[in-house]
Amino acid sequence: MKSILKRYSLALLGLILFSSGICFLGESIIMKYESGNWVLFGTISLILINAGLGLMIKNKWGTF
Repeated sequence: MKSILKRYSLALLGLILFSSGICFLGESIIMKYESGNWVLFGTISLILINAGLGLMIKNKWGTF
């Protein structure tokens, strides 16, 4: 039971990280078109998206 709870928790964390990365990506796109400093937000979004996808794939999000 503890293993399944850990798996669900990590997969949910991956989903949250992925969603946050998508939000940061949107903000960086807006900042780019407004001639702002978008590189930091773009880098953070890349890190969050990759971390979220990695956690979801590692914990087999689609096999519940």
